[in-house]
Amino acid sequence: MKGKIALEECFTIPELLEYFNPSSFASKGVIGDDLTGNLLDIHGKRLREMDENDVEFMVLSLNAPGCQAIANQKESEDMARLANDYLEQELLKNPKRFAAVAALSMHDPAQAAEELKRCMTEKKGFVGAMINDFQSVGEDGQGIVFYDDPKYDAFWKAANDLEAPVYIHPRPSNKLIHELLWKGRPWLDFSALGYANRVNAHLLGIVTAGVLDRFPKLKLVIGHMGEHIPYDLYRIDHKLDRNRFPNMPMRKDKLVRDYFGSQIFITTSGHFSTPALICAMTEIGARSIAFSIDYPFESIPNGSCWWDEYVSVNVSERDFVDMGRNNSLNIFPKLKDPLHGLKEMEPEECGVGGLRASEGEVTYGMYNKDYNRRMRKV
Repeated sequence: MKGKIALEECFTIPELLEYFNPSSFASKGVIGDDLTGNLLDIHGKRLREMDENDVEFMVLSLNAPGCQAIANQKESEDMARLANDYLEQELLKNPKRFAAVAALSMHDPAQAAEELKRCMTEKKGFVGAMINDFQSVGEDGQGIVFYDDPKYDAFWKAANDLEAPVYIHPRPSNKLIHELLWKGRPWLDFSALGYANRVNAHLLGIVTAGVLDRFPKLKLVIGHMGEHIPYDLYRIDHKLDRNRFPNMPMRKDKLVRDYFGSQIFITTSGHFSTPALICAMTEIGARSIAFSIDYPFESIPNGSCWWDEYVSVNVSERDFVDMGRNNSLNIFPKLKDPLHGLKEMEPEECGVGGLRASEGEVTYGMYNKDYNRRMRKV
């Protein structure tokens, strides 16, 4: 599919490596050829692979855990400003291929709101924000802050008023969580299980705290095919019984599923499973889903091959193109601004659909080009 837009694509800056060095997370050759090098690169290998795989556009975000891992408030806030200034400089070199979501320190809701406002109104190329799950705080860095606390309404109001979607991304656990939950099974702490468990709890905490009801223009985005939520959505709604939990702040006449497609959206980042996608489409609808890769933690060719060759034959052409491109423009409307100039496209503009036959060629059906014998794909 031509014209694909990818929303959860990471980069880093040298200054962040002091706090989180990807080489300690995965040495060379484990995740791609050079994870740290690929995070630092924007205009080289990344752009070349985008071109080779019909990825027209990427929205860039500071690599997790980003500012959320920095327990010192001033250092965290300084890192966010530094990263955002750097990213504006880089994306303006090629704004027809890149936009950004703002990095934020979440120590102080008012300060986070101000930095988001700076990025959305004073800087160019920013279309929303990304926060990497909980904020680390405290002298030992083991304190945790979640954003369903009412004091964070100052931040959510800013995101609502600025119409800045907020992407909630996973991060590694801290030492305390790791010791309590993952000691003896550290391989489960990361993207296999722990990331999704922590983010889905955080998102559902925000929703059930009534944040989306208080701020109806607020949009939240999560990756990795919804961090397990679509699969569990019946049970989530069923068990949030209002008679059992009469003080739950979420609107009494709504289910969690009712927010999908208008205020909650998911992406396919790093979760290239067609059955999982079909499940999500059935539970929350195609308009709630957008294509993403999760580069460089995932492969641009691998994610694009899955989308173009496997998803394409399992969903309708309209849903395929909407999820691959158009939904992203509805979630992040600033992508349509003249700076980036993106527009919604019809299937035929994306090279989808139509009769796949050369002029004058005799066709014998939609799948096989010989009447008498099966032609197998190589």
